[in-house]
Amino acid sequence: MREGREKPVNLVKLIAEDMLPSVMKKMDIEDTQANREDVLALALNQLPTKYVTGAGGKLYAELINTYKIQYETDVISSLTKASMKVKNRPRGCSDPGCSK
Repeated sequence: MREGREKPVNLVKLIAEDMLPSVMKKMDIEDTQANREDVLALALNQLPTKYVTGAGGKLYAELINTYKIQYETDVISSLTKASMKVKNRPRGCSDPGCSK
């Protein structure tokens, strides 16, 4: 990779990461690293990706705001569904009826 070039960034992932704490709190899920990772991974698998590169400063913030408005409902819905799955079967829980 050439120096000075920015790596592609998934704006939808950034939006989901920003909304994750509030959704987990509303869903009453313990805020652990494992739960955050699991909820985010499950949610992102259901969401479209929107990669951008070279978006510095102000333009970058405008892109995030534009996509946040466009995808906010989808992101919240996906995070909520993923949260329910993680809450019902947290990591390390092999029994389908298990909820630590």
